[in-house]
Amino acid sequence: MKLKLLLAFLSITFFFSCKEEQMDISPAQLELGKYQLEVKGSTYDLINTIELKIEGNVIGSGIIKNSGESEDLGYNYYFTGKYTMKDDVISVFQESYFQTASPSKLFDSREMLILVMAGSESSDFIIKSNYTELHLICPSNSLCVDQPIYKKVE
Repeated sequence: MKLKLLLAFLSITFFFSCKEEQMDISPAQLELGKYQLEVKGSTYDLINTIELKIEGNVIGSGIIKNSGESEDLGYNYYFTGKYTMKDDVISVFQESYFQTASPSKLFDSREMLILVMAGSESSDFIIKSNYTELHLICPSNSLCVDQPIYKKVE
């Protein structure tokens, strides 16, 4: 009988400790991961990626593929920076932005991209659908027709 009571007590304790751990997850941990936006073209597809990492770090890239294929041809751009989160808005600050050396070149290897901006450009996104989508907020000085939606992939 004492063994059954002990097992019941341990089960209840384990249940509540697991439940408590789940409640300790902060929104700042929920948004971590990789988000992608695919732009399909007739010849090439562009896979835009934003990866939110711990301690507010962010990495972004645009990878070119032949339309409908899975093999990466190369990078169109790449950036590193920081992000902040307030309520349901994530602000991404691009601190280093790299792109192809020639405007006529659509893609290149990551090592061949050149630094074109070192500073702090920012973009704001609203988190939607339980942290599975990032919706770009159109800047006040822009005309946005379609609002890009990045979907969480990892």
